Amino acid sequence: MLDFTGRVAIVTGAGGGLGRAYALGLAALGCKVVVNDLGGSQKGDGSSSKVADTVVEEIKKNGGKAVANYDSVVDGENIVETAVKTFGRVDIVINNAGILRDVSFHKMTDKDWNLLNLVHLTGSYKVTKAAWPYFRSQKYGRVIFVSSAAGLYGNFGQAHYSTVKMGIVGFCNTLSLEGKKYNILCNTIAPVAASRMTKSVTPPALFAQLKTKFVTPVVEYLAHESNKSTGGIYEVGGSWVAQVRLERSKGVIFGPSEMTSEAVGKRFAEIRDFKTGSSHPKAINESMMAVIKSLNQKAKPKKKKNASVDYDKAIGHVFKSSKFTYTKKDLILYALGIGAHRQERQFVYELDSNFQAIPSYGVIPGFQVMSGLMGVPGLKFNPMMLLHGEQKLEIVKTIPTSGTLTSSGKIKEIYDKGKKGAVIILETESCDTKGDVIFKNELSLFIRGIGGFGGDKGPAPPNFSPPKRAPDAVFEQKISPDQAALYRLSGDMNPLHIDPRMAKIGGFNQPILHGLCSFGYSVRAVLKHFCNNNGSKFKSVQVRFSKHVFPGETLAIEMWKVPGGVIFRTLVRERNVICLKNCKVELHEKGRSAL
Repeated sequence: MLDFTGRVAIVTGAGGGLGRAYALGLAALGCKVVVNDLGGSQKGDGSSSKVADTVVEEIKKNGGKAVANYDSVVDGENIVETAVKTFGRVDIVINNAGILRDVSFHKMTDKDWNLLNLVHLTGSYKVTKAAWPYFRSQKYGRVIFVSSAAGLYGNFGQAHYSTVKMGIVGFCNTLSLEGKKYNILCNTIAPVAASRMTKSVTPPALFAQLKTKFVTPVVEYLAHESNKSTGGIYEVGGSWVAQVRLERSKGVIFGPSEMTSEAVGKRFAEIRDFKTGSSHPKAINESMMAVIKSLNQKAKPKKKKNASVDYDKAIGHVFKSSKFTYTKKDLILYALGIGAHRQERQFVYELDSNFQAIPSYGVIPGFQVMSGLMGVPGLKFNPMMLLHGEQKLEIVKTIPTSGTLTSSGKIKEIYDKGKKGAVIILETESCDTKGDVIFKNELSLFIRGIGGFGGDKGPAPPNFSPPKRAPDAVFEQKISPDQAALYRLSGDMNPLHIDPRMAKIGGFNQPILHGLCSFGYSVRAVLKHFCNNNGSKFKSVQVRFSKHVFPGETLAIEMWKVPGGVIFRTLVRERNVICLKNCKVELHEKGRSAL
């Protein structure tokens, strides 16, 4: 059970319903509680000390400590003063007080509008404002604001109520930013429970099941010192709890001279399209990046068509999703395919107590998506001319040791490299059966000989240059002559890696090693030297493939520890060439929690 011993909480509107439940729940966990309630009607009329006194008596009868306060929340300084004078401090504010005056917008009066604003929004401001100096000085505070589904989504007949409830969300969002460095955490809940405010709008059968006991645990956790989350919005009702966040579509950037009302109308469906990509901005500076990007947009030359690339047809193409089922045996086969030895039992022995997937396995399930590249409208090329340019992999959730994943992908961008060829940026996501993303990949595929279609040349590659000092670790391993034959069993069956005839068509005098095999060797090296072979510390990796590798050669991975991760490069010892460069691994310093 959570322990609130020594903490002092203010609960406004605590004379009944959810407020009473919060006050009783916190008191039962050792918290001293200021039970605030004006004692007025549901519409905000009248006053009475009886309701607050009744709750205080109930708390004391149960062995808790509480004091009543009868002030309006507009007089927030008086409520906070009661806490400080009685208990010597204040640690928690739960802005629960509220009234309801449902009426359609057409019939609403200024009194209706102003009174709801006064109680809900101004009241939350006044109580929180009075407590804020105490929170800052003691470098501790927990504030919980109460919104509503009406505020988040709107509701007929509640224009004024939904307005103030959404205003509370914005208020909390800003306070969560301002308070974080002082350990003042602010969160918003949108509860559904049986109370006098919901009785008139809830069917009787449902009303009887919406117990307040299903809401109080969420409030208690958010109010406790063990909670480290701030700025969250949580819907809760029945035995269900969920976080709500803003989502926006990928959107459309128009050229500097292209944005007209007609152009907006033509692309309005694309503007509203969430299926081909969306994001969840967490801060205003993050949300502004799309605007800044649009302002930096240069007029692009009109895309040309050549025999190989029709940019307008190919860009944004969504691949058919594919299911990928794997077992521990597949993880072992992959580990052996990237050079793991029998001494690395956590990767090659299914009964090892620490058996786990090597994080670079995250490139495998989504690889099936790439098989649809030959069928993309507007793209024609010889697969023997395809080379892997760059690879980004992010591990979002701990990789299960067996299961079924669904991978989806799309063509994010196509860059024109002129006579050399074209670069196709393909992004994929692989999700488990619950729909949770396990990992994300972004592949940069260079196809020789199909450039010259008049497209953008693309951005400069990232610069993960090694520090100017000797490597912090070096890992060397000679590759078996049969390594490509073994690695291809994990999914990449391109004959370029095993058939000399196909290799010759691709311009090589013998089959070459898969770039992702060298990638896997490199990830193993980082795991060994900087993660103690603990895959939970691995967050993401990004590499650029610069030279081919032949089976039988020796890979040398040079690594440098930097803030947040490891920069590395991978060399072929026999030819003294760098095959992987601009490489960086991001690490979780304390390991990833199981999600």
